[in-house]
Amino acid sequence: MARPTPTAEQGAGLVATLIGAVVFLLCLLFAVQVLVGLYANSVITAAAYGAARAVAGGGAFGDAGGQEATVAAAEAAARSNLGAIGSRADFNWQEVDGNRVVLEVRVAMPQFVPLRLAPLMIIDRTVIVRTETFR
Repeated sequence: MARPTPTAEQGAGLVATLIGAVVFLLCLLFAVQVLVGLYANSVITAAAYGAARAVAGGGAFGDAGGQEATVAAAEAAARSNLGAIGSRADFNWQEVDGNRVVLEVRVAMPQFVPLRLAPLMIIDRTVIVRTETFR
């Protein structure tokens, strides 16, 4: 059986295929990061709004101990709703009074990209909810 003679173009398809596969995987990685980031933004915004709304509707603004308990319960519920990233979330209750509740939540976004971009991957949401007072 005769062996085929090698040509100058033999193996050229392999290099193009490898480059194409790497580019495809990088695009797929980017798309996954964008989708997970959008989902994380939506979940964090919903959890922050829910916590602020729970405190605003708590009605314990005359009693400091009741207000702290309401804030602690709302924060615990929000951390529970956030799941695994809830333990890394930073809740900053900027204003809790008889007029409004202002909550700032900062969370590091789940990452699929290299760690050099880590400082850019922080979700920061500020939620303002007016308190409910009955007259």
